Amino acid sequence: MEYPEDFIKEVKEVYPDSPDMHRLADEGQYFLGRYLDDSSGGGIPLDTVLTALTLEELQVKARREKRKVNLYRRWCEITGAQS
Repeated sequence: MEYPEDFIKEVKEVYPDSPDMHRLADEGQYFLGRYLDDSSGGGIPLDTVLTALTLEELQVKARREKRKVNLYRRWCEITGAQS
């Protein structure tokens, strides 16, 4: 399978420190979905919420988590897998 270039780019942006995910995306490997699923939907830990100093800090973290969930959903759409 070959993933769209914009999808590969987003995988690399959302997971900058994950060379395995980059490789799987570049190679069009189906197993990338497993990584995306395992890495999404975890939410923001309660300790992070309780120790945040500003709403903006929490919003940045929430947007990042939302991108992870959306990226997995997009992978499902591309591959026809069910989330």
